[in-house]
Amino acid sequence: MTSAWRAELLKFATVRGQWISAILVVLAIPVISFLVVATGGLSSGQTSTSGAATGALAGLLAFGVWSATIAAGEYAQGTMVTSLMTVPRRSILYVAKLGATAATTAVGAIVSAVIALLVVLGVRAPGTYGLGNPAALFGVVIALITVAVIGVSVGLITRSPSASITIVVVALLLPKAASSLLGGLQPWIVGASPGTVVTEIVGGTHLPTNQTFPAGTWAAALTMLGVAAVVAVGGAVAFFRRDG
Repeated sequence: MTSAWRAELLKFATVRGQWISAILVVLAIPVISFLVVATGGLSSGQTSTSGAATGALAGLLAFGVWSATIAAGEYAQGTMVTSLMTVPRRSILYVAKLGATAATTAVGAIVSAVIALLVVLGVRAPGTYGLGNPAALFGVVIALITVAVIGVSVGLITRSPSASITIVVVALLLPKAASSLLGGLQPWIVGASPGTVVTEIVGGTHLPTNQTFPAGTWAAALTMLGVAAVVAVGGAVAFFRRDG
């Protein structure tokens, strides 16, 4: 297991396209946060911490698309055959891929959140916004890891970069965009979506009641993690049956 996990990490570090794309993904949140703060997009009730999280949706999309593309791309490029020959046990290979992606995302998410906070602190006018609670940015990290795991699972299920990208983007954007069509399910679905969970944990933005998870913020986070776990299990079943 350890050697398989290290091999997957080595891919991220040595394959040029993968580490370059990872760097670009990490910059998504700081860039959007900078643009929002620099253009006066923060309201007076927000803090530097909530300002640093304004690029969270861009980060969620970036990490989700990146992880899905990396996983599905192995089929498109034919490198999955090598991986399957190198690690005969499919369960070990699958867990190694999820673990390596989650670990890489965790490091990238922490770096991204720290840079975003430093950027906001650097460009804000003195005395305009309080610091807030920087520890709340841990919610951003958790959401990014969750979306990355979903991205890998979807990529392995579809084996198509374009299809997996579409699914990830729709899954992140559709709940809120089509919230009015969800009826009584709206607070449960929208409230547990990654973008809303980040907003609830970080604070700084008032959410309407119909978009707030009825059972509370941390229940929403647990629901989000539960959905990711279900998708990961679905990815495992598809991977074992098709490539087993």
